[in-house]
Order: sequence, then structure tokens, then C-alpha cells
Amino acid sequence: MHVEHLASIVSDAVVGVSAVAVAIAAWLGLRKWREELAGKTKFEVARKVMSPGRKLQQDFESARNPFTGPWESAGRVRSQDEPWDVSLVLNEWYARQHRLRPVIEDLQKLQEAIWEAQTILSEDSGKQLSDAFKTYQTKWAELSSAIDSYFEVRRDEAVSGHKYHDQDWLKELKKEIYSRVDDDFAKQTEGATDQLASALKPYIAVG
Repeated sequence: MHVEHLASIVSDAVVGVSAVAVAIAAWLGLRKWREELAGKTKFEVARKVMSPGRKLQQDFESARNPFTGPWESAGRVRSQDEPWDVSLVLNEWYARQHRLRPVIEDLQKLQEAIWEAQTILSEDSGKQLSDAFKTYQTKWAELSSAIDSYFEVRRDEAVSGHKYHDQDWLKELKKEIYSRVDDDFAKQTEGATDQLASALKPYIAVG
């Protein structure tokens, strides 16, 4: 009986140790699963931010491309007695405004993605994303304002036949509207894209 009792104690101890081992293994497995899930979640959120960010960079480049095709103003409604020189200005104005639509759409997508990212990613990453978005938003506002101001004056010039008094200002607006290689506008939007990539790099690497 003594031997049997001892064997029972040993058996119970083995079962107990096994139960503890199983519990520890389960806890470690759950912890690893949670870490992997968190990593995948952050990876997906980072991708949601980076995708419209890269698209936005392309949108700005397209919007400022110096070449304007005649088909880009096909949707504009023209008046019957519209002079040809006024038509040229209005056609270009219409085309340039139309090119801003993808910029606006992707700005909205990026903002929504950043809002989601700021609840999941680190505070520092969230701030970098916010700063990059502000740059994009500022450049869009500047480009939109430049387009309307420039072509409004050019239209008035075409109608009146008189040159605007501040041609230097118009030249500056034109530089904003039409891209040149590595100009300041392009550098700022590219910098915003680089800032997005830098903030998201740790999370993309996890994926």
C-alpha cells in the first residue's frame, strides 16, 4: 500500500507538472498569436496609408504636367459667341481644374487612413503622418488658388485686350501651376511622401 500510495503521489505530481507545462505553452502560444496579429494589423494599416500617399504624389505630378491635351477640355460648355483667345484660356482653366479631382479624392482617402493609423501606431509615427498630410493639403490649396487666380486674370486680359499690371506675379503663379524639373513644389510633395514612408517603414517591415 505504501508503494502504491507513493506511485499515486508521483503520478499526481507528473500530471500537475504536465498541466502547468501545457498552460505555459498555451499562454506563450496566445502571446505569440497576439503579437503576430498586432503586427499584421499594423502592417495592413500602414499599407492603407502608403497606397493613397504614393497615388497622391502621382496626382500632383499629373496635375502639374506642362502638356495639356485638347481632349481635356471636351466637357466644357462654350458660349456661342466666345472669342477664340478667350476659349483658349477657359479651356486650359477647365483642364487644370479637372486635374485636381484625383488630388482631392486621394487627400480624403489618405486622411481617413491616417485617422485609423493614429489609433494603432505609435504617437511619433502618427505625428509624422499628420505632418506629411498637412504638407499635401497645403500644396493642394496653393495649387488650386494659383490656377483660379492665374486663369481669371488671363481671361480678363483676353476679354479686355489689356495686360495685367503685375506680370511678375502671374509668372510666379505659372511656376506653381506648371512643373519644372525638381522645382520647390515638387520637392515639398516628394518630401511628404518620403516622410510617410519613413513613419511607416517599421510596420511595413513587420509584414
